Amino acid sequence: MDKNIGELDSILRIIFGAALAPLFFFTKGLGKMLGIAGIALLITGKTQKCGMYQVTGTNTLKKD
Repeated sequence: MDKNIGELDSILRIIFGAALAPLFFFTKGLGKMLGIAGIALLITGKTQKCGMYQVTGTNTLKKD
């Protein structure tokens, strides 16, 4: 899979992921689900690859 997440998108994913990820370890129920979403945001922000973007044909990465 090619990179399809731009710089701003990646930064925002990392920020929100870092805020949500700890919920996975310290909460139950809905908080744990939000924590999983936060971990996913961290991974996609770091790798700049998003499966949902691939499926929908979305690309926020600026090509040179």
